[in-house]
Amino acid sequence: MGAMNRLIELIHDLPVETIFNSSLPEVLVRSIQFDSRSVKPGDLFVAVKGESVDGHRYIPMAISNGAVAVVGSEEVENLTVPYIRARDSREVMAWLAAAFFDHPARSMCIIGVTGTDGKTTTCNLIYNILKAAGLRAGIISTVNAVIMDEEMDTGFHVTTPEAVDIQRYLRLMADKGITHVVLETTSHGLAQHRVTGCEYDIAVVTNITHEHLDYHGSYQDYLNAKARIFEMLNETVDKVGGNPRLAVLNADDQSFAPLKLKVGERFASYSIRGRGMVNAEEMEYFADHLKFKARSQDFSFVVDCPFPGEFNVSNCLAAISAAWYGLGISVEAIQSGIFQT
Repeated sequence: MGAMNRLIELIHDLPVETIFNSSLPEVLVRSIQFDSRSVKPGDLFVAVKGESVDGHRYIPMAISNGAVAVVGSEEVENLTVPYIRARDSREVMAWLAAAFFDHPARSMCIIGVTGTDGKTTTCNLIYNILKAAGLRAGIISTVNAVIMDEEMDTGFHVTTPEAVDIQRYLRLMADKGITHVVLETTSHGLAQHRVTGCEYDIAVVTNITHEHLDYHGSYQDYLNAKARIFEMLNETVDKVGGNPRLAVLNADDQSFAPLKLKVGERFASYSIRGRGMVNAEEMEYFADHLKFKARSQDFSFVVDCPFPGEFNVSNCLAAISAAWYGLGISVEAIQSGIFQT
């Protein structure tokens, strides 16, 4: 997973409150695991409470497999290794992973895209715009992670990868000289702290519809989970390359009004109905592509997108808003990036 890290340094780096069952010994951590079956000698085991499985039940197995320390949220006694207790072990795992890999997101510009629909397409549009602008870009989606010319499968293809995997990908990207990363961010990823510690600089929302309520319970809870990405903009550390801290909102979506209350002064909005800062005009739809004019008080240019459908006009506008207002990317690079997606 990387170089060995001192447990005491990982724990003291945490921005959340923790309780120890004893003084922390001078222990080296080889990797971080939340599946007891994957634990090997030298690993730190994080006991996570899932919907159907409680990781605290498997602490003895993790220790017998060689775990040198355990993190959990329940009261546990009589362990033979240090036990670090916190309110939310998933949150602790995310920050531990970020610290284990030396906070790679702090050396790159992180662009997060969330929403019910259009996340993957919008991520790829932004990613290709970044490349067209000559930037060293990477992408982590629910489908794959692309680091330079290397493509890696990210697993289940339905949600954001686990925190340890995300931080590992980010570390690989930083070591390869990547400067900008597009991170597809699901509501599960936000609610389960998979993206905690990712230090977002730009946050984009596509739309928020009445889906995934089986997990979140209500539309308001779903909205709150998505809104967490905008709160995280203000929690990002100051970076050498600057902090855009830009929120990008869909002015046509029912989420616009409540989300606008949660973002700061730095935001951009987009619309296919003339309601945003960036709007679409003169839309033409074809069987295999679409054309429209993107207009704001700062620009007006024609967009040729290789994807059909009105919803892809919105996806393009979201990408344009992030690229122009968040990163100052030229019209030519935006046009070229969208066309080549």
